[in-house]
Amino acid sequence: MRRFLLALLLGLTTLSASAFAWPERPVTIIAPFGPGTSVDIVARLLAPRLQAAWGQPVTVLNVPGSAGIIGVERAVRANDGHTILLSADAAIVVRISMAPRPPYDPRHDLAPITLIGRTTNILVVGNNQPIQNLADLVALARTRPGTVTFGHAGNGTSQHIGGEMLAQMAGVELTGVAYNEPASQIQDVLTGRVTMSFQSGVVALPRLRDNAWRAIAVSAPERMAALPEVPTVAELGYPGFDAVAWLGVLAPASMPAANVARVNRDVVAALAEPEMRARLSDLGVDIVGSSPGEFRALIEREIPRMAGVLSRAGIRPE
Repeated sequence: MRRFLLALLLGLTTLSASAFAWPERPVTIIAPFGPGTSVDIVARLLAPRLQAAWGQPVTVLNVPGSAGIIGVERAVRANDGHTILLSADAAIVVRISMAPRPPYDPRHDLAPITLIGRTTNILVVGNNQPIQNLADLVALARTRPGTVTFGHAGNGTSQHIGGEMLAQMAGVELTGVAYNEPASQIQDVLTGRVTMSFQSGVVALPRLRDNAWRAIAVSAPERMAALPEVPTVAELGYPGFDAVAWLGVLAPASMPAANVARVNRDVVAALAEPEMRARLSDLGVDIVGSSPGEFRALIEREIPRMAGVLSRAGIRPE
């Protein structure tokens, strides 16, 4: 009996130690968009803080393409136990309602860890454009149908949905231009090669402060604290307009619950750091830091809601 109890105690001790040993080697954060995007910037702000908490190297791996689908699929298929994902909403709750569907089901193939926060998109134009406000943009689209363009990061992203929704609600024709490379999109907006773009605050705010381009509206129902003088699209005559993205941390569904809880605890702690909060707020991120269960519930709600948004905006399957 004593031997049995000793063996049981040793087994529990070993199990407890292994549960807290994670991570046992370097951790990779997959960012399914390119360098300079909101996903990339937030991942790189988190990485050194998680590295300090875990005592293991934490690297960010950019895997762009197909509005985030390629990177999310890479994370879903990871079987090393040390890969996590920082994704925007498009590849998780939007593209599942578009054709072709992603090669994964986010409800079953991913373990939600935490909702980092929400990011308002800012409708920007280059300073060389004659457009001073949203009325100018709509008037230009009416007089020159099909020639007004908007850049976006791929079909199903909030940038894309914002452009299509504006076209539908204003009754004008806007031509979307998809970019895999964010630097090219930014440059084309700056130079006027594309007329406008809904850019995340993470990307837009630093350039607005440098007077590199002009903000004419924001995509959220309320004005941004960082840009209180810029009106919302809704208050400019398009009630109900809402094209806001969110960012969250997830893992392959195979990640043990104890490790999910560990990542959640340490990411939420990083988001609570005053320096981190100030940096994200300065970039226009509305910080949340949810539990895994709260994030899972959001995903379950958002999939049917976004299907309705796509339908109302007239966005058809590819």
